[in-house]
Amino acid sequence: MIDEVKKTVPNKPIKYVVNTHHHFDHAGGLGAFVADGATIITHDVNKAFLEQSLAAPRTVQPDKLAQSGKKATVEGMQDKRVLTDGTRTVELYLIKGTVHDDGIIMAYLPKEKLLVEADVYIPAAPNAAPPAQPNPLHVNLYDNIERLKLTVDQILPMHGRKVPLSELQKWIGKSS
Repeated sequence: MIDEVKKTVPNKPIKYVVNTHHHFDHAGGLGAFVADGATIITHDVNKAFLEQSLAAPRTVQPDKLAQSGKKATVEGMQDKRVLTDGTRTVELYLIKGTVHDDGIIMAYLPKEKLLVEADVYIPAAPNAAPPAQPNPLHVNLYDNIERLKLTVDQILPMHGRKVPLSELQKWIGKSS
């Protein structure tokens, strides 16, 4: 992933990597980003766990982090954090009230009207029928979008395909 980012945006360092939450499939590759010089942003409830796990020795199979000798810089956040380079903006928000994880973060790109989230909404196959009862995780995500008054056109799940907001609305029984 780091190589692809550097090909896409050459001559610009990766300053930050956002850890949506502490689950292994969202935190397992953080060491490579730390070795490359990135600061990790996560919710405060995950900060100590990530600091401890990234500081643990990797002696059986030394990875890029172990080989680099660098120490992780982990920054916590609460409800909101905004990153900008003066041209582009990424807004990070805590997804409140979800049962998936106490400190799960979603990212919103206001210019693109794009919401990036992990694990709380995984779109079904195209043209699948909505369930009789909406998934509470899906409803909670939509409630957070409404609470924050985000203008979302599309959702990019970390597991799944990019979909219009109207697809989530259909799945939870909300009209667009």
